[in-house]
Amino acid sequence: MDNIVSSLQLGWRALLFKEDAYEEMSASASPVLRGLVLIVVVGVAIALLAFVGDMLEWAGMPDLGALQETIFGYLTQLPFMQESMQATPEAAKSFKQTYDMNWAIVQAFMPSPGGAAMGIVLTPLGLVIRWLIYGLLAYLFARWLGGTATLSETLGVLALAVAPMVIYVLTLVPYVQVGNLVAVWGILCAYYGLKTAHKLSWSRAVWATLLPFILAAVLLILLGCLGGAVVGLVLGGQS
Repeated sequence: MDNIVSSLQLGWRALLFKEDAYEEMSASASPVLRGLVLIVVVGVAIALLAFVGDMLEWAGMPDLGALQETIFGYLTQLPFMQESMQATPEAAKSFKQTYDMNWAIVQAFMPSPGGAAMGIVLTPLGLVIRWLIYGLLAYLFARWLGGTATLSETLGVLALAVAPMVIYVLTLVPYVQVGNLVAVWGILCAYYGLKTAHKLSWSRAVWATLLPFILAAVLLILLGCLGGAVVGLVLGGQS
């Protein structure tokens, strides 16, 4: 319990850009463990907030099954739909299959008790995976730029970048959106962490912070181009 409290206190100080918080995390005996504790605790807290919000939204939703049938009945009564189904007997069956499939997709994104409960596990797990991937890339770039910290020290200080996510508590207030603010604040915390742990100049710390994002963007573009080329080849082979 003391470890959780101390990690949260460290995260709060990092949120306010207190340099000593990053120095303390870097110099601690187990920065990775402290960082992991902080990420899991914040992730679970955010997931619980989302769970409450989803349950309130789910409780106020209409019966989707009844709504689905009502809309389907209305659509099939339209003159052009009736003409189409009378002209082509298979049209009604095909339309029903497409309609049900689209509704299944819509319902998959709707709040549900099962999905909300699953988020309590998936949210902290996703944060941990993102932390490890970004931490490894940032460590490699920071060392390439002349940094001196170890991988464990790097992961420790970068775990503090999760601290701004506590701002998500404001989303309980109707119409409040904080997505971009949290993202920018987290990047700034990562910058302070890399600059402090690796003893980099401000310009090199900026590059160490941003290069993992740039690499990810380039990879996504290349994968998109590769996927487009594969689809083009498949379609070209079928024609």
